[in-house]
Amino acid sequence: MEKGISKSIAEMIVRGTLRPGDRLDEQSLAEKLDVSRMPIREAIQKLSSSGLVQLRPRRSAIVRRMSENELSEAFEAMGEIEGLCASYAAQRLSEARRLRVKALMEISRQVCDAGNGPEAQEIDDEFHALIHSGARNWMITALARETRIKVSPYSAIGFIFDSDLIDLTVPHRQHSAIAEAILDGDAANARALMIEHVGHNYLSLQELLPLAQERNGT
Repeated sequence: MEKGISKSIAEMIVRGTLRPGDRLDEQSLAEKLDVSRMPIREAIQKLSSSGLVQLRPRRSAIVRRMSENELSEAFEAMGEIEGLCASYAAQRLSEARRLRVKALMEISRQVCDAGNGPEAQEIDDEFHALIHSGARNWMITALARETRIKVSPYSAIGFIFDSDLIDLTVPHRQHSAIAEAILDGDAANARALMIEHVGHNYLSLQELLPLAQERNGT
């Protein structure tokens, strides 16, 4: 049960339902997930080790809020790690994953043209996961997944605003360029485009974060 509850709370954080700085009220979460408070408390303890949750003495835990410097360094690390994944994927991607990347880019085009944030976020998750696993190096894949999870409460911000503030065709075009480089076997270009993509996401976040905090009352 604890594993399922941890996954449910993590999903709320990753999807932006719970945002950086939000208090994790055990009673509210217990009611929402239809369980007692004890498994909620155990799940929160477990999530603290992943970096998603910050425990506080004699107070409710919160969704971990990174400092400006921590966030900058996290995105810097993610760019380098995912760039390496893209480079290896260009050389090692299996035929099944190649076909899925092609199909995903067509789905992405339709979803992003329609301005559908929640679906675009799911596609973004799958795209990066395909590249992580496509590197075919278990250690690098694990590092990429861990780093992306840690920044996910912030990455989600790019999908929660209306289409008048967010142009989802921009990340789609970046993903398409990365996918093309990988499918062409151009490791150097795939790496460079991925690093540029992650950097662009960070710059966009710098603009959106104050709006998200204002909307969230923090």
